[in-house]
Amino acid sequence: MRMRFLLLLLLSLGIVSCSYLPEIQNPSSGVTVYDYREYIEINPTINNYSKTGLVFYPGGLVDPHSYIENLSKFAIAGKGHKVIIVKMPGNLAVLDGNRAAWIYNDFPDVQQWVIAGHSLGGVMACSVVKKYPEFFKGLVLMAAYPQKSSDLKDWTGSVLSLRGQFDGLVDSLQLASSQGLLPSALWIHTPDDVPLDSQPKTIYYTIPGGNHGQFGNYGLQKGDGTATITRDEQAGIVSFMLLKFFITNSWEYDN
Repeated sequence: MRMRFLLLLLLSLGIVSCSYLPEIQNPSSGVTVYDYREYIEINPTINNYSKTGLVFYPGGLVDPHSYIENLSKFAIAGKGHKVIIVKMPGNLAVLDGNRAAWIYNDFPDVQQWVIAGHSLGGVMACSVVKKYPEFFKGLVLMAAYPQKSSDLKDWTGSVLSLRGQFDGLVDSLQLASSQGLLPSALWIHTPDDVPLDSQPKTIYYTIPGGNHGQFGNYGLQKGDGTATITRDEQAGIVSFMLLKFFITNSWEYDN
């Protein structure tokens, strides 16, 4: 039964049967990166950063190091945030989707957490929020959507859903068809449309010119569309949207 569930998830997100390795990573200046057995820790070098951190689940079969450069942009955005990229067995979050549940014990200096995930990692982020709804203040989905078993429509947290315009693996219809599983939907057209109070809403934003693979830095992904913006540009937009999301929930000012 578990193997059937795994195969259905992989097929539904269009993930191919090979691993995607990271390209050369160039983290932003102003961060320190620590590589441990179970996770990668990205810290702003400033001492007085926000007490709300971001824990991140990589996409299926994507090496977790592929997200260091992109997420380091957010780590130094605004007042700064600790970012934890979780390493998964076999690079598949579905094999241990509850790994983020230990986050409070390992980092007591962070008072609250937002969980994020790319592709299959986003699916499993929804799953862990369903199981531990009080553990997380927010959820960020990057080219991902929940399964029916992870119904979060009554969850009191805030959700941000991001998708690239030319994503060849997750289209807007898939996001729309699953929006009933998340808090009430608000589709926006520009980052300026992010409301002052996002709770309890799911903010949907399509990144103009973006695609699926450029949420990380691991080269081309089979079946993906062709982006018309650079990976660095897409990463900058993601970082800015994350910052807006944190500001509207007052997580940026909790240090």
